[in-house]
This record gives sequence, C-alpha cells and structure tokens, in this order.
Amino acid sequence: MNYAIVFAGGVGSRMKSPDLPKQFIEVNGKPIIVYTLEHFQKHKDIKGIVVVCLEQWIPHMLKLVAQFELCKVLKVVKGGSTGQESIYKGLCALEGIAQPDDVVLLHDGVRPIIDAELISNNINSVK
Repeated sequence: MNYAIVFAGGVGSRMKSPDLPKQFIEVNGKPIIVYTLEHFQKHKDIKGIVVVCLEQWIPHMLKLVAQFELCKVLKVVKGGSTGQESIYKGLCALEGIAQPDDVVLLHDGVRPIIDAELISNNINSVK
C-alpha cells in the first residue's frame, strides 16, 4: 500500500499573514491545504494520509478534514521544531499501519499544483 505524509506546519511569515498560516488561506472557497489533500484523497493507489500540523491549528485541520470529507486522512499530528523532526513524527504516526514494503510519499501542504500522474510517478520511482 501507499501512504502520504503532508506537511502543514508553515506559519506564512514570508506572506506576512500573521493570523492565518498560508496553508489555511482560502483560494476560490477552499483552503490551499484542502486542494493538496484532495489530490491524494482521489488517487486510487493512496491508502491513507497523515497530516503534520502546527499544534494550535490541529483542531482547525480536523474541522477541514470533516468538512471536505477527506476520509483517507488517518491522523493529524503535531509537527516538530524542525522539518526533519516533523518528517519523523509523520512517519511515527504510520507505525502499526504501514508495512515495511509500503511506499510513503512526503509532500508540502502548500504545494497543490500536482496531479495523479505525478503521484503515480513518485510511487513507481520508489518501487
């Protein structure tokens, strides 16, 4: 099986958006993070998704998961103090779910300009 870990830990400092992290900024009625998650949600070869998020925004992220019916999101977990630590926490969240031969893709939540072909190509590259 294949899983995705999507990072939603940025604070939007370069966007000068102090009250709302960039991943939650709405574009055409949807937060950016939702567009990203929908690509993995719709992909036939992705079994589950873990979202790594800023701790104080986890309740908001969980509301979005419910609102947009992102049923492949298995967990929303607190990120770390560095990108590496956040990756580690995302991988730990798959413990007991993913198997040693499963493929885990890592993706930045504020990068929604992807498609099924790119996801498939990444899965195939890992295999």
